Amino acid sequence: MDDVLLLNRDGTPLNLWPLSTISWQQAIKALYLEKIEVLRSYDNWICNSPSFSLHVPSVVMMSNFHHQNAKVNFTRRNIFLRDRFHCQYCQRHFKSENLTIDHVIPKSKGGVMRWMNVVTACQKCNFNKGSKIVPPTKKPFEPNYWQMVSIAKTLHIQIPDSSWQEYLRWPQHLVKINHTKAA
Repeated sequence: MDDVLLLNRDGTPLNLWPLSTISWQQAIKALYLEKIEVLRSYDNWICNSPSFSLHVPSVVMMSNFHHQNAKVNFTRRNIFLRDRFHCQYCQRHFKSENLTIDHVIPKSKGGVMRWMNVVTACQKCNFNKGSKIVPPTKKPFEPNYWQMVSIAKTLHIQIPDSSWQEYLRWPQHLVKINHTKAA
């Protein structure tokens, strides 16, 4: 079965990177607990009888508003996202599995693991830099939630249902609709 897009009460996704989704089973459970309401459904049926019918949810909205924290968690994924998956030394784009986290001021010289001292680096540049102090092409910064939303919307995204785009408002040229059938 396909994932279900989870929206906050204001109609925006809780997260964009990774996209806030839940399984169809979690959606059905939350529906019966009145924690969500279904906005869109896939064509597939979960149950279809004379007395009751239910489609597989595609887009759901939370019943209560979840306040978004403006502070972004300091994670490997968020560092890569902040730097747009580009090595901050050679400026080439890489998949996350080919990237590392580099300390601008190396640990051996007193550098700490903080937003302002780490950048994304490819394995080759990180190895070549070693423990030297080499300034990255872009100065590292601590992003807020809205900066990360803006950055995320510059990247390609795959979604299973075209109706999701109404809520994501992603630049159309960056959206690929993966029409997989729910089973």
